[in-house]
Amino acid sequence: MTAPRAPWSLTRRLTVWYAAVALAVLAVAASALYWGLARSLRTQDDRFVLAKARELRTIATRYRDQPDMLREEIAIESAMPTLQGYAARILSATGATEAESPGMERELPPSRFPAPGLPRPVAWRAPGGHTYALFAAALTPAGGRTVQVALDVSRDAEVLRVQAALLALVVVLGTLVAGSAGWLVARRGLRPLGRITATARTVSATRLDRRLGVTTWPAELADLARVFDGMLDRLQEAFQRLSGFSADIAHELRTPLTNLRGAAEVALRRARSPEEYRDVLESALEEYERLTDMIDRLLFLARADTGAAAVERRPLDLRSEIEATCEYFTPLAEEAGVALLRSGHATADADPVMVRRALGNLVANALAHTPAGGRITVTAEATDGGAVLRVADTGTGIAPEHLPHVFTRFYRAADPGPASRPDVVVSGTDRDPAGGAKTTSEGGQRRPGAGLGLAMVRSIAELHGGSAAIESRPGEGTTVTLRFPRLTSGAAASTHITAR
Repeated sequence: MTAPRAPWSLTRRLTVWYAAVALAVLAVAASALYWGLARSLRTQDDRFVLAKARELRTIATRYRDQPDMLREEIAIESAMPTLQGYAARILSATGATEAESPGMERELPPSRFPAPGLPRPVAWRAPGGHTYALFAAALTPAGGRTVQVALDVSRDAEVLRVQAALLALVVVLGTLVAGSAGWLVARRGLRPLGRITATARTVSATRLDRRLGVTTWPAELADLARVFDGMLDRLQEAFQRLSGFSADIAHELRTPLTNLRGAAEVALRRARSPEEYRDVLESALEEYERLTDMIDRLLFLARADTGAAAVERRPLDLRSEIEATCEYFTPLAEEAGVALLRSGHATADADPVMVRRALGNLVANALAHTPAGGRITVTAEATDGGAVLRVADTGTGIAPEHLPHVFTRFYRAADPGPASRPDVVVSGTDRDPAGGAKTTSEGGQRRPGAGLGLAMVRSIAELHGGSAAIESRPGEGTTVTLRFPRLTSGAAASTHITAR
């Protein structure tokens, strides 16, 4: 099996195309020149023959009764150096030759000439190899005597052959010169692509900071350089995020796994009572639930990042979703001494499961950060572009330096209130209203989450084509706002949207 032929380089292709275009242009130009020269020679020959035919008719009329003078006049003209190749003949009404150029009978008998009346001479190739332009005309309109004129045009054919050879040489040399010039132009013009290639070769996982810039490139490559730099920016950002994400995952998984391993090692050091083993299993179960919740959230965020999370958007009564969520969290709020309020009415084009999940995360976080005597208000509001869902609390708030990062995965900001992290799982043992993982408690204390709840909230908003925003002041409380845009006319109810 033969190996596939390597594709041509861009320089080679441009050179071939340039040479082909040059060849076509030169061939057309040479053909036009050759045709013009041949037409010019033919026109000159025809004019000469016709002019001589008119002169011969005048001479034949003048010496009608003087045949000796007529033959002498024709012989003198035929012998002139400037009229080489010219021959003339006058025939009587009976077809007999009255006068003709010397030797004309051998090469050009009268029968070879066309009949009188044709507008222009005709070409005839003699057996000896010469080519003649032949013309015949009657001396009078009534007929009778006839004038025959011949001109040897073999020299024209030789001139045309020489000219054709010269033009062919010009075409070949011109094509070679054009191809060489095209190669040089292509090499010089494609030099910026070589620089781009050289820069691209230097890019690696450890050198993602390489950039082309857009100020030194030709206009045709400026967009390519801009797109290339944008791609490198996205790759660098994604690589850094992935590296940090992997490190965060390893760190987050290490704690529950260490707890599980430590508890198991302690339990196995000596024989224990069934109650002690039960305590160990219950503690392990809580760690398993924590790991399960973390993995569920990571899978959701991964699907959102790749656009694989399907959003089943349909008209949704946000007030009903608020009521359902608040009803679920009411026992926990009463236990914590926090008032859980709801207000407003709005309809959003949204996925009910995702909305409940976002609401559950926001209300859980608010409960974790709001001390006894505080309040949490969940509000729905209709807007011109869709709907707004807002969760506000009077809790401890978040310091300004942490606000730009609270939607980042695994980010936790220290907080002087009853909980230490913005993403907190509230005590309890039931599933949340969105079908998420169980919340847990240990000794009645709130347990910090993995820092994924607010990241999920933002991904849910962006999957709907909306946005998430947060406002907070330390000691005054926090407000998280989700915006859900209205579906455009004719949009599909089920969509796949990349969150980032």
